[in-house]
Amino acid sequence: MPSNKILLCAVLAAASSAHADVTVTTQTTGKAAFLDVGGESSNQIKGTRQRSDFTNKGKTLTTIIDIDGRRFVSLDAKKKSAVVTPLDTIADELQKVGIGAMDATLKKTSQTKQIAGYPCTVHDIKLSVPFSPTGKMGEGMDLIMELAGTVCLSTAAPGLADYQAFYKAAADSGFIFGDPRTTKSPTGAAQAKAYAVLTRKMAEAGMALESRVNISASGDNPMAGLMGNAAKSDITTTVTKIETGALPAESFDIPADYKVKTQK
Repeated sequence: MPSNKILLCAVLAAASSAHADVTVTTQTTGKAAFLDVGGESSNQIKGTRQRSDFTNKGKTLTTIIDIDGRRFVSLDAKKKSAVVTPLDTIADELQKVGIGAMDATLKKTSQTKQIAGYPCTVHDIKLSVPFSPTGKMGEGMDLIMELAGTVCLSTAAPGLADYQAFYKAAADSGFIFGDPRTTKSPTGAAQAKAYAVLTRKMAEAGMALESRVNISASGDNPMAGLMGNAAKSDITTTVTKIETGALPAESFDIPADYKVKTQK
């Protein structure tokens, strides 16, 4: 899965005091680092756990974020195997990439839309992230990653309270969103950490029913061209369906007959 794969979900405020499991189905189109990242994703939230099933060209990638267990789980249904990545392992990878002060802005506009049957308001998003693949800023290898585009946020979509509670808890615990293996590359680690900051900002304002995002990287050093190509992305994600209702707890667990490997 590409390092800059952006998975966005959604929310509701009409019944913010109520709690219900929520499932958000999204459709993604676009390219990341010259790869087609188009596909459909089903994102389920139950309390402090999230399961995402992303299907691309007939293949499905399943990942589970378990906040209380402080772990990521990747499931392979064909091989009946699971790879568990402790959150602390991800934190170690993120520390290897020097990241400067992030500048993230979310600006509400007057434009409104109707997506998946729910109203949303378009916001301009911009994120600037200075980082160094060497792990130390100021050594002549610094780059700036920029993410810019729009996101349409809804405060009237089902499941808002649970969606917001999950993303707040995930951000407070230091989780990223997407495939944890991407943090092994400098570009992936910088994107993951930066997007976690932006995701929290968006979740606080509502549910992302549609996002259009461009990612680029630039710098004045020999690595700029290579890293710029690795970061370049143009991705659109649109919510097609939102459902609320109890989800089976076992969907968020590793099946008993799976072989389990823990990443260190």
